[in-house]
Amino acid sequence: MHNSAKKIAEKASYEAFMNCYIREVGDVNWVKKNDLLKVFKLPYILNGKEGLELVLPLQHISMIIEVNYRSLVGKHKLGRVYKFYDKETVWKEEEPLNCMISCIQELNLQAKNNNCHEMTSHYDELILRLIDSYHTICTYMEKSDFKNNNKNVEEYSFLESEQSLLFGHWLHPTPKSRQGMATWQHDLYAPELKGSFQLHYFEVDQSILKERFYGGEDSSLMKIKILKMTKEGKYLFPMHPLQSQWLLQQDYVQQAMQANLLKYVGPMGDTFCATSSIRTVYNKKDNWMYKFSIPVKVTNSMRVNKVHELEAGVVMAELFNRIDFLQKHKCFRVLNDPISLSLNLPGKIENGFEVILRSNPFKDGEGKGVHSIAALVQDPLPEEQSLMEQLVQNISRTYQLNTEEASFQWFQKYWHCSVVPMISLYDEFGLALEAHQQNSLVDVSNGFPTHYYFRDNQGYYLSNSKREKLERMVVNLKNAPELFYDEEMIQHRFTYYLFINHIFSIIYRMGEDGLIAEEKLVQWMIKELNNLKQGLSEEGKRFVHFLLNNKVLPCKANLLTRFHDVDELLTDLEQAVYTSMPNPIYFMQSMEKKEKHYATASSV
Repeated sequence: MHNSAKKIAEKASYEAFMNCYIREVGDVNWVKKNDLLKVFKLPYILNGKEGLELVLPLQHISMIIEVNYRSLVGKHKLGRVYKFYDKETVWKEEEPLNCMISCIQELNLQAKNNNCHEMTSHYDELILRLIDSYHTICTYMEKSDFKNNNKNVEEYSFLESEQSLLFGHWLHPTPKSRQGMATWQHDLYAPELKGSFQLHYFEVDQSILKERFYGGEDSSLMKIKILKMTKEGKYLFPMHPLQSQWLLQQDYVQQAMQANLLKYVGPMGDTFCATSSIRTVYNKKDNWMYKFSIPVKVTNSMRVNKVHELEAGVVMAELFNRIDFLQKHKCFRVLNDPISLSLNLPGKIENGFEVILRSNPFKDGEGKGVHSIAALVQDPLPEEQSLMEQLVQNISRTYQLNTEEASFQWFQKYWHCSVVPMISLYDEFGLALEAHQQNSLVDVSNGFPTHYYFRDNQGYYLSNSKREKLERMVVNLKNAPELFYDEEMIQHRFTYYLFINHIFSIIYRMGEDGLIAEEKLVQWMIKELNNLKQGLSEEGKRFVHFLLNNKVLPCKANLLTRFHDVDELLTDLEQAVYTSMPNPIYFMQSMEKKEKHYATASSV
């Protein structure tokens, strides 16, 4: 393992994990650097103006974490960590991995002290996934060239952007954990290593084939367009190679094969590549992307398609077709999942053959300059620029703007083609989208954002208050009760995914890159939210009020979800562990009020 790859992977893993710990758990104190140096004799000069004092009381451990950049809204840029040794009464630099394991052990001790014995058994699972994620990043860096290829951000293809996510989720303790994928399989099936592969096929008797679709076409025509038929009158059913090997080991599949309902054919046809989710695959000539179940735990969950998700994609495609929202918001687009395929096998609600077909607007070069927000805001490699910084610098040169003005205009344009439509959609139809970084695509082929794309049929939340209205528009929504939620639940999820995970990540990235101060973007956002609120009437108005007036915001706790070994896709309401974080929007408003008060008082 090359030292450079190991060090970069270690740093990325440490920052991801520790930011989660600081936000969700940590007994931390912000301390000015000068105050730290007065109290503690540290072996090195600290970078940055502040440091974090981290206390692990159950282990009698104190640590000082160097902070190279403190974010108002996002993750902090962390440096070295120092641990206090009682016996020697000195501070010594600690290895990042040891620091993370100490934090996991503290969680374990807390669980024991709180008599949560069922939780304590999972801390070894978290350590395992932490190491797995760390080694995966190392492997990807060693096997693939992630150096800047001198291609402009505006010229990336859709697939190139999807394959560029080296570090993964910016606030997840194990962002590249992929349990269930063998070492040799990464070369073919991991998007970061740019492998390609044929789909595997089963011959399927039409008596067990079930398809759901929305498109106004006859069912038989739809089958012919999507599924090829053999001379024997069987349909060729596509499957991800990883899933096909898992399926062949299942008793119920072997029984169906013995009954001549199924026959394994193997790999055939055109090659596909994994997109950033791993299980959704892409071919630039195909009309569809295919979303499969795979026997791999990616970050929090085993990635399986549920039957209700198959229904959701179809009914939501119909809903977007029946409302005029997309016609009114030309810059806002949705990648629909209007077709799904599955098999009827006895005794199984989900049997592993569930497949979702997603519309592919990025055929034959049409995806040029289309990036996920996750790709744009990802931390750069050492001595390089983030994709966001490269993009802003290009805009600055093209339009002869300073970087602050280029950043400000980019953010404004993105806000109006993504956030404003989403809040309007929620206000008018009670429909909120799980618009996290990876679900959010933006066309920056011209530098500035021109179109926003939402993807993922697991990410729709319909308000119970609008249920009757929506079911009148789309009768089949009655078959998808899992899509409906109470308003409080939607507010929490919409807040986390759209703002904390998504918009705040853009603000953080621009601030950390030195393009524009985070405070300026948050101040502008407050004004825009207040202006937007005036034109809203229902759910959207209450949501904006919630954002502006709550001292804390609900935040998904990925570390605690991981520590408690919660597979959120298998829990009631697909609910992860949630905590709260200080609301930077409320904080900025409070600061402005104080400044106005002081200014008024001083002028009297």
